[in-house]
Amino acid sequence: MRYTRILCSIFLFSALISVLLPEMLHAQNDTFDAQFYAQKSQDLQKKGMIFLGSWATLNILSGSAGYILSENDTKYFYQMNAGWNLVNLGIAGFALYGISQIDASALSYSESLGELQNLDKVLLFNAGLDIGYMAAGAWLWERGIRKESQRLEGYGKSLILQGGFLFVFDLVLYMIHSPLTNDLIQLSDRLELTASGFKVHF
Repeated sequence: MRYTRILCSIFLFSALISVLLPEMLHAQNDTFDAQFYAQKSQDLQKKGMIFLGSWATLNILSGSAGYILSENDTKYFYQMNAGWNLVNLGIAGFALYGISQIDASALSYSESLGELQNLDKVLLFNAGLDIGYMAAGAWLWERGIRKESQRLEGYGKSLILQGGFLFVFDLVLYMIHSPLTNDLIQLSDRLELTASGFKVHF
């Protein structure tokens, strides 16, 4: 069972990279349109949330089955996996809805930049929270051993796994998304405000 979980995690992390890696290779936008970067950001967010929702669904299904079929601390490991990912699934769904309500083509330069910078900050903040989740999991695991509580041991192991996944997820998403933000910031250096609008300097 342990090796199955490890292989599953490796597969999912590989899938995350394969889904999001093309965004790292984005081509330079010849039109120098701020909305281009806002749309790229939205596309990346959608892929990320779909991946998070898929991870959550897998954990809910496997966690529910594992809770019924397993014993000892493994039973509670699966229980926490399922419960934790009900929240993840809700977050992914809410985020996808929020993204769908924003029209990237209607955003100004400052609005586009604000959206991208805010996402970068959120991802870094979330990565910090993820470290906290893993630390809490380690504490629960250790406390479970001392108290001979299989529930605490199982919950602790689950928090370490889920926190570790989210930490990698948020960092990968940040590393792929932050270049878009930097490109948009550099865009302002190539623009000259004129009476007729923006002029591009090459």
